[in-house]
Amino acid sequence: MRILNKLKWFIKKLIIFLNYPVKVLKNNFDFDFLNTVYMNSKFIEKNKNSFSELNLENIKSIDLQKQTQLSILSSEHMSNVKNSPYFMNMNSFGYGLRILEDLSFKDISYLKSLHLYPANVFVLNEIKKLVEKKLIGQGLVIDYPSGIGNLFIYLEKFIDKKDLLGIDNFAQISKRDIERYQEKVGGNIEILTYEEFDEVKDSKEIDVIVSIELDLDLIIENILSMNSKFLIFETMYVSRYDEIINKLEENYRLYSVNESIIIYTQKI
Repeated sequence: MRILNKLKWFIKKLIIFLNYPVKVLKNNFDFDFLNTVYMNSKFIEKNKNSFSELNLENIKSIDLQKQTQLSILSSEHMSNVKNSPYFMNMNSFGYGLRILEDLSFKDISYLKSLHLYPANVFVLNEIKKLVEKKLIGQGLVIDYPSGIGNLFIYLEKFIDKKDLLGIDNFAQISKRDIERYQEKVGGNIEILTYEEFDEVKDSKEIDVIVSIELDLDLIIENILSMNSKFLIFETMYVSRYDEIINKLEENYRLYSVNESIIIYTQKI
């Protein structure tokens, strides 16, 4: 099995090299990253009818600099938390920004101007559009995992605070460090473990679940059990995993996809 997997990976790298010879050289033969680019491209080509160009014009219409400055100033204690490389470098952590730079996305500077992981900026843009289209507005918007909850300080511009909720297992950052951030930004958004949420959830509908920068196999069953109208994921955490795609397609259909995020909506 081990030899077979190595052979499959060798063939995959050969395919990637043949498709992206210049990118392979430009990225110093980083085949893990290039495989992510390749699988995103394959998924988008297969679902081109649902493809939506990368665009942030909707969210750019709102001034978010006050929220950004407050969030950064309220995050100084993040340098001492367990996963400080992420919390202190949200803009550039992982592949999120690299994928967009590889595409020469025009609004890289805008992405870097906010205190968010890049895919979450697209999340803001798309949730605002869903609100404007009146496709959501009565139910909860849940970030899972929510980390410090910095997405909420931006969502509050067009989502009522009472409809915002975070779920996290506090493995990467303690609940107290999250509470310190929330107190400083004046958010005080409730952030629970999934088990706590499962015990206290009431009949209120869930409009959107956002899950960014996490392997979905860890929480996909929990997410699906929550029966949300819309699901928003990072594209690379779906495109590379057939099992995740198959599970999602049982009760959801593709709403839109770009190279950063993918949105599913419940089948009618």
